[in-house]
Amino acid sequence: MTGERGRGRVQAVAGVVLLAWVVLFAAFVEVGNPLVLLATAVSGGLVCACAVAGGVVTMRLTDAETAARLRHVFVVLEGTAMAIFYLFYGFAFSVEPVGRPGDFAVVVLLVLSVPALGALTLVLWRSYAVHKIVVDAFGPLVPDSGAGVPVQRIRVLGTVLVTVGLALAVSAMTVALVTPMYRPVLLTVGLFVTLSPVVLGVSLTRVTDVYSARRRNVGNYVIVLAASGFAVSEFASGAGVAGVLFGALVFGAVVLLVIAILVVREFTGEWDRPWREPRGRKVSP
Repeated sequence: MTGERGRGRVQAVAGVVLLAWVVLFAAFVEVGNPLVLLATAVSGGLVCACAVAGGVVTMRLTDAETAARLRHVFVVLEGTAMAIFYLFYGFAFSVEPVGRPGDFAVVVLLVLSVPALGALTLVLWRSYAVHKIVVDAFGPLVPDSGAGVPVQRIRVLGTVLVTVGLALAVSAMTVALVTPMYRPVLLTVGLFVTLSPVVLGVSLTRVTDVYSARRRNVGNYVIVLAASGFAVSEFASGAGVAGVLFGALVFGAVVLLVIAILVVREFTGEWDRPWREPRGRKVSP
Protein backbone atom coordinates (compact mmCIF):
# COMPACT_ATOMS: atom_id res chain seq x y z
CA MET A 1 0.00 0.00 0.00
CA THR A 2 3.08 2.23 0.27
CA GLY A 3 3.19 2.32 -3.52
CA GLU A 4 -0.39 3.56 -3.70
CA ARG A 5 0.33 6.35 -1.23
CA GLY A 6 3.32 7.37 -3.31
CA ARG A 7 1.19 7.42 -6.44
CA GLY A 8 -1.32 9.51 -4.51
CA ARG A 9 1.34 12.14 -3.87
CA VAL A 10 2.26 12.15 -7.55
CA GLN A 11 -1.40 12.56 -8.53
CA ALA A 12 -1.93 15.39 -6.06
CA VAL A 13 1.12 17.24 -7.40
CA ALA A 14 0.07 16.59 -10.99
CA GLY A 15 -3.40 17.90 -10.22
CA VAL A 16 -1.97 21.09 -8.75
CA VAL A 17 0.21 21.57 -11.84
CA LEU A 18 -2.78 21.06 -14.13
CA LEU A 19 -4.87 23.47 -12.06
CA ALA A 20 -2.10 26.10 -12.24
CA TRP A 21 -1.96 25.52 -16.01
CA VAL A 22 -5.65 26.36 -16.35
CA VAL A 23 -5.52 29.40 -14.06
CA LEU A 24 -2.39 30.96 -15.57
CA PHE A 25 -3.46 30.48 -19.16
CA ALA A 26 -6.94 31.87 -18.52
CA ALA A 27 -5.44 34.85 -16.69
CA PHE A 28 -3.28 35.96 -19.60
CA VAL A 29 -5.18 34.96 -22.75
CA GLU A 30 -7.47 37.49 -24.46
CA VAL A 31 -10.81 36.41 -25.89
CA GLY A 32 -13.95 38.03 -27.21
CA ASN A 33 -16.18 36.82 -24.36
CA PRO A 34 -14.23 36.92 -21.06
CA LEU A 35 -17.16 35.66 -18.95
CA VAL A 36 -17.36 32.45 -20.98
CA LEU A 37 -13.60 32.04 -20.61
CA LEU A 38 -14.02 32.47 -16.85
CA ALA A 39 -16.72 29.78 -16.78
CA THR A 40 -14.45 27.51 -18.83
CA ALA A 41 -11.51 28.06 -16.49
CA VAL A 42 -13.60 27.54 -13.35
CA SER A 43 -15.14 24.29 -14.60
CA GLY A 44 -11.80 23.03 -15.89
CA GLY A 45 -10.15 24.00 -12.61
CA LEU A 46 -12.78 22.06 -10.66
CA VAL A 47 -12.00 18.93 -12.69
CA CYS A 48 -8.33 19.42 -11.80
CA ALA A 49 -9.31 19.91 -8.16
CA CYS A 50 -11.01 16.50 -8.23
CA ALA A 51 -7.68 15.01 -9.29
CA VAL A 52 -5.93 16.77 -6.42
CA ALA A 53 -8.55 15.54 -3.94
CA GLY A 54 -8.21 11.98 -5.26
CA GLY A 55 -4.47 12.12 -4.74
CA VAL A 56 -4.83 13.46 -1.20
CA VAL A 57 -7.33 10.74 -0.25
CA THR A 58 -5.06 8.09 -1.79
CA MET A 59 -2.29 9.15 0.58
CA ARG A 60 -4.51 8.03 3.45
CA LEU A 61 -4.72 4.45 2.22
CA THR A 62 -2.88 2.09 4.55
CA ASP A 63 -4.40 -1.30 3.71
CA ALA A 64 -7.24 -2.96 1.81
CA GLU A 65 -9.73 -2.28 4.61
CA THR A 66 -8.99 1.44 4.43
CA ALA A 67 -9.42 1.29 0.65
CA ALA A 68 -12.81 -0.40 1.13
CA ARG A 69 -13.94 2.33 3.55
CA LEU A 70 -12.79 5.16 1.28
CA ARG A 71 -13.72 3.66 -2.07
CA HIS A 72 -17.01 5.55 -2.21
CA VAL A 73 -15.05 8.83 -2.02
CA PHE A 74 -13.28 7.98 -5.26
CA VAL A 75 -16.58 7.07 -6.92
CA VAL A 76 -18.07 10.42 -5.88
CA LEU A 77 -15.00 12.27 -7.19
CA GLU A 78 -15.28 10.32 -10.42
CA GLY A 79 -18.92 11.24 -10.92
CA THR A 80 -18.27 14.87 -9.99
CA ALA A 81 -15.40 15.14 -12.45
CA MET A 82 -17.47 13.57 -15.24
CA ALA A 83 -20.41 15.91 -14.68
CA ILE A 84 -18.24 19.05 -14.41
CA PHE A 85 -16.24 18.06 -17.48
CA TYR A 86 -19.53 18.17 -19.39
CA LEU A 87 -19.85 21.83 -18.39
CA PHE A 88 -16.20 22.48 -19.20
CA TYR A 89 -16.20 21.36 -22.78
CA GLY A 90 -19.56 22.99 -23.41
CA PHE A 91 -18.13 26.34 -22.28
CA ALA A 92 -14.80 25.71 -24.04
CA PHE A 93 -16.51 25.38 -27.43
CA SER A 94 -18.24 28.72 -26.82
CA VAL A 95 -15.08 30.78 -26.27
CA GLU A 96 -14.68 33.28 -29.14
CA PRO A 97 -11.52 34.95 -30.49
CA VAL A 98 -11.15 38.69 -30.15
CA GLY A 99 -12.95 40.49 -32.97
CA ARG A 100 -14.45 37.31 -34.44
CA PRO A 101 -17.80 36.61 -32.77
CA GLY A 102 -19.28 33.25 -33.63
CA ASP A 103 -15.92 31.60 -34.31
CA PHE A 104 -14.10 29.03 -32.18
CA ALA A 105 -11.03 30.04 -30.20
CA VAL A 106 -9.22 26.87 -31.28
CA VAL A 107 -6.01 27.59 -29.38
CA VAL A 108 -7.89 28.26 -26.16
CA LEU A 109 -9.94 25.11 -26.64
CA LEU A 110 -6.88 22.93 -27.18
CA VAL A 111 -4.71 24.43 -24.45
CA LEU A 112 -7.41 24.19 -21.78
CA SER A 113 -8.60 20.76 -22.87
CA VAL A 114 -5.22 19.16 -22.19
CA PRO A 115 -5.22 19.74 -18.40
CA ALA A 116 -8.93 19.03 -18.05
CA LEU A 117 -8.67 15.73 -19.93
CA GLY A 118 -5.52 14.85 -18.04
CA ALA A 119 -7.20 15.49 -14.70
CA LEU A 120 -10.29 13.49 -15.68
CA THR A 121 -8.05 10.58 -16.70
CA LEU A 122 -6.26 10.72 -13.35
CA VAL A 123 -9.56 10.65 -11.46
CA LEU A 124 -10.92 7.73 -13.47
CA TRP A 125 -7.71 5.74 -13.21
CA ARG A 126 -7.40 6.29 -9.46
CA SER A 127 -11.00 5.17 -8.91
CA TYR A 128 -10.30 2.04 -10.97
CA ALA A 129 -7.09 1.29 -9.07
CA VAL A 130 -8.79 1.54 -5.67
CA HIS A 131 -11.69 -0.58 -6.93
CA LYS A 132 -9.26 -3.31 -7.98
CA ILE A 133 -7.55 -3.24 -4.57
CA VAL A 134 -10.88 -3.82 -2.85
CA VAL A 135 -12.04 -6.51 -5.26
CA ASP A 136 -8.73 -8.37 -5.12
CA ALA A 137 -8.86 -8.37 -1.31
CA PHE A 138 -12.55 -9.03 -0.65
CA GLY A 139 -14.04 -10.29 -3.90
CA PRO A 140 -16.70 -8.71 -6.18
CA LEU A 141 -18.90 -5.98 -4.74
CA VAL A 142 -21.93 -8.07 -5.75
CA PRO A 143 -20.67 -11.63 -5.25
CA ASP A 144 -23.66 -13.50 -6.69
CA SER A 145 -26.42 -12.84 -9.22
CA GLY A 146 -27.58 -9.72 -7.38
CA ALA A 147 -31.13 -11.01 -7.06
CA GLY A 148 -33.17 -9.75 -4.12
CA VAL A 149 -32.44 -6.45 -2.41
CA PRO A 150 -29.64 -5.31 -4.78
CA VAL A 151 -31.77 -5.68 -7.89
CA GLN A 152 -34.70 -3.99 -6.16
CA ARG A 153 -32.47 -0.96 -5.58
CA ILE A 154 -31.62 -0.85 -9.27
CA ARG A 155 -35.32 -0.94 -10.12
CA VAL A 156 -35.96 1.90 -7.69
CA LEU A 157 -33.18 3.82 -9.42
CA GLY A 158 -34.96 3.17 -12.72
CA THR A 159 -38.22 4.54 -11.30
CA VAL A 160 -36.45 7.67 -10.07
CA LEU A 161 -34.84 8.19 -13.48
CA VAL A 162 -38.21 7.93 -15.22
CA THR A 163 -39.96 10.28 -12.78
CA VAL A 164 -37.30 12.97 -12.57
CA GLY A 165 -36.39 12.63 -16.25
CA LEU A 166 -39.98 13.27 -17.33
CA ALA A 167 -40.15 16.31 -15.06
CA LEU A 168 -36.93 17.68 -16.57
CA ALA A 169 -38.14 16.92 -20.11
CA VAL A 170 -41.44 18.77 -19.60
CA SER A 171 -39.65 21.74 -18.03
CA ALA A 172 -37.00 21.90 -20.77
CA MET A 173 -39.63 21.69 -23.50
CA THR A 174 -41.63 24.48 -21.87
CA VAL A 175 -38.57 26.74 -21.78
CA ALA A 176 -37.67 25.88 -25.37
CA LEU A 177 -41.19 26.64 -26.63
CA VAL A 178 -41.22 30.13 -25.13
CA THR A 179 -37.74 30.90 -26.51
CA PRO A 180 -38.01 32.22 -30.09
CA MET A 181 -34.28 31.92 -30.81
CA TYR A 182 -33.04 28.42 -31.77
CA ARG A 183 -36.41 26.91 -30.79
CA PRO A 184 -36.22 23.83 -33.09
CA VAL A 185 -32.64 23.06 -32.02
CA LEU A 186 -33.39 23.49 -28.33
CA LEU A 187 -36.43 21.25 -28.64
CA THR A 188 -34.40 18.53 -30.36
CA VAL A 189 -31.42 18.69 -28.02
CA GLY A 190 -33.63 19.01 -24.95
CA LEU A 191 -35.65 15.94 -25.85
CA PHE A 192 -32.52 13.98 -26.74
CA VAL A 193 -30.85 14.63 -23.38
CA THR A 194 -33.71 14.84 -20.90
CA LEU A 195 -35.48 11.75 -22.25
CA SER A 196 -32.29 9.68 -22.08
CA PRO A 197 -32.67 9.13 -18.30
CA VAL A 198 -36.28 8.11 -18.96
CA VAL A 199 -35.27 5.51 -21.57
CA LEU A 200 -32.52 4.21 -19.28
CA GLY A 201 -34.91 4.16 -16.32
CA VAL A 202 -37.48 2.08 -18.20
CA SER A 203 -34.72 -0.35 -19.09
CA LEU A 204 -33.50 -0.61 -15.50
CA THR A 205 -36.98 -1.34 -14.14
CA ARG A 206 -36.83 -4.59 -16.11
CA VAL A 207 -33.50 -5.75 -14.68
CA THR A 208 -33.69 -9.17 -13.00
CA ASP A 209 -30.07 -9.78 -11.98
CA VAL A 210 -26.46 -8.77 -12.62
CA TYR A 211 -26.37 -10.48 -16.00
CA SER A 212 -29.44 -8.78 -17.42
CA ALA A 213 -28.13 -5.43 -16.12
CA ARG A 214 -24.87 -5.97 -17.98
CA ARG A 215 -26.78 -6.38 -21.23
CA ARG A 216 -28.33 -2.93 -20.81
CA ASN A 217 -24.99 -1.41 -21.98
CA VAL A 218 -25.43 1.55 -19.66
CA GLY A 219 -21.97 2.87 -20.48
CA ASN A 220 -23.16 3.72 -23.99
CA TYR A 221 -25.16 6.59 -22.53
CA VAL A 222 -21.85 8.47 -22.22
CA ILE A 223 -22.37 9.14 -25.94
CA VAL A 224 -25.40 11.24 -24.99
CA LEU A 225 -23.22 13.39 -22.74
CA ALA A 226 -20.54 13.79 -25.39
CA ALA A 227 -23.01 14.64 -28.16
CA SER A 228 -25.12 17.15 -26.26
CA GLY A 229 -22.66 19.45 -24.50
CA PHE A 230 -21.57 21.41 -27.54
CA ALA A 231 -25.10 21.86 -28.89
CA VAL A 232 -26.46 23.04 -25.55
CA SER A 233 -23.70 25.60 -25.02
CA GLU A 234 -23.70 26.82 -28.62
CA PHE A 235 -27.43 27.45 -28.97
CA ALA A 236 -28.59 28.04 -25.40
CA SER A 237 -25.94 30.72 -24.86
CA GLY A 238 -27.70 33.02 -27.32
CA ALA A 239 -31.10 32.72 -25.65
CA GLY A 240 -30.42 34.88 -22.58
CA VAL A 241 -31.94 33.94 -19.23
CA ALA A 242 -34.13 31.29 -20.84
CA GLY A 243 -31.01 29.70 -22.31
CA VAL A 244 -29.36 29.57 -18.91
CA LEU A 245 -32.45 27.91 -17.42
CA PHE A 246 -32.58 25.46 -20.31
CA GLY A 247 -28.91 24.60 -19.82
CA ALA A 248 -29.48 24.03 -16.10
CA LEU A 249 -32.34 21.60 -16.80
CA VAL A 250 -30.24 19.69 -19.31
CA PHE A 251 -27.34 19.58 -16.85
CA GLY A 252 -29.73 18.06 -14.31
CA ALA A 253 -30.42 15.25 -16.79
CA VAL A 254 -26.69 14.80 -17.28
CA VAL A 255 -26.15 14.44 -13.53
CA LEU A 256 -28.91 11.80 -13.45
CA LEU A 257 -27.20 9.87 -16.24
CA VAL A 258 -23.78 10.04 -14.57
CA ILE A 259 -25.20 8.77 -11.26
CA ALA A 260 -27.06 5.95 -13.01
CA ILE A 261 -23.99 4.91 -15.01
CA LEU A 262 -21.84 4.69 -11.88
CA VAL A 263 -24.46 2.91 -9.78
CA VAL A 264 -25.15 0.28 -12.43
CA ARG A 265 -21.43 -0.19 -13.06
CA GLU A 266 -20.94 -0.91 -9.36
CA PHE A 267 -23.86 -3.35 -9.39
CA THR A 268 -22.77 -5.23 -12.49
CA GLY A 269 -19.06 -5.32 -11.65
CA GLU A 270 -18.04 -4.09 -15.10
CA TRP A 271 -14.57 -3.39 -13.69
CA ASP A 272 -14.31 -6.90 -12.21
CA ARG A 273 -12.98 -8.41 -15.44
CA PRO A 274 -12.94 -11.10 -16.57
CA TRP A 275 -16.56 -12.03 -15.93
CA ARG A 276 -18.58 -14.62 -17.70
CA GLU A 277 -22.30 -15.19 -17.90
CA PRO A 278 -23.30 -18.71 -16.85
CA ARG A 279 -23.71 -21.05 -19.80
CA GLY A 280 -27.20 -21.94 -20.85
CA ARG A 281 -28.68 -18.83 -19.25
CA LYS A 282 -31.59 -17.43 -21.18
CA VAL A 283 -31.34 -13.85 -22.33
CA SER A 284 -33.65 -11.59 -20.35
CA PRO A 285 -36.02 -9.48 -22.38
